[in-house]
Amino acid sequence: MRRRQFVTGITISVLAGSRAWADEPRHIVMASLVGNGDGFAARWLKLIYSDAFKQLGIELEIRAYPAARAAAESAADNVDGELARSFEYEDTHPNLIRVSEPTFYANTIAYATRSDIKLEPGYESLRDTSYRIEHRLGYPIMTRKLAAVVAPANLSEVRNAETGLRKLVLGRSDLYVDVEDTVTSLLSWPEFRGVGIRPVAVMDRGPVHAYLNRRYAQLAPRLGAIIKKMRDSGQIERYRQQAMHQN
Repeated sequence: MRRRQFVTGITISVLAGSRAWADEPRHIVMASLVGNGDGFAARWLKLIYSDAFKQLGIELEIRAYPAARAAAESAADNVDGELARSFEYEDTHPNLIRVSEPTFYANTIAYATRSDIKLEPGYESLRDTSYRIEHRLGYPIMTRKLAAVVAPANLSEVRNAETGLRKLVLGRSDLYVDVEDTVTSLLSWPEFRGVGIRPVAVMDRGPVHAYLNRRYAQLAPRLGAIIKKMRDSGQIERYRQQAMHQN
């Protein structure tokens, strides 16, 4: 009798596991903060995650939104997750679960055109500054860290990185703070070449993670294991090089 119960228990467990996998989507929609016009970052993310989800037997659809819109879409359950957010993003979005393995690490950098501006690394170097600082809307962690050291009168948001850089060039701000990969892509645009935009200091460096809606919580560990395998094998870096050399 005990053996029959044991076998039955195994059967139930296997069936439950099969049902859990059967409930996983065949098609998933993920929000991205970068689109085709943003340079290599969008191509890199597409290469990484198209491969990763293909290994899970899931077709990936990517929808590019400005950062604030992406957050709103995921909060409203209009998408199934987001491709690239900071480690702390889960703290402000309880409907999402973080994929434990980071895809890569990213720098947050303060940019300027004024040659007299010099900063030490870290947000603390901006404490009580008189500089006019802008950053991109839709990055709650960046917003929180800047607001902790910069007076509200000196801090403002822009909808996208292009606007932030344009205002910097026009002298309507002194510093623009954003993610390095996004800005690096834009600095290759004709309008931003030779205009004196330069990185002043690294404000932060941290891991970038995918996030899934909590209804797909069972998928997160498997996606994380694939990302780890791709990173450890060098595949993510190979995709980076491929994306940088694509037009």
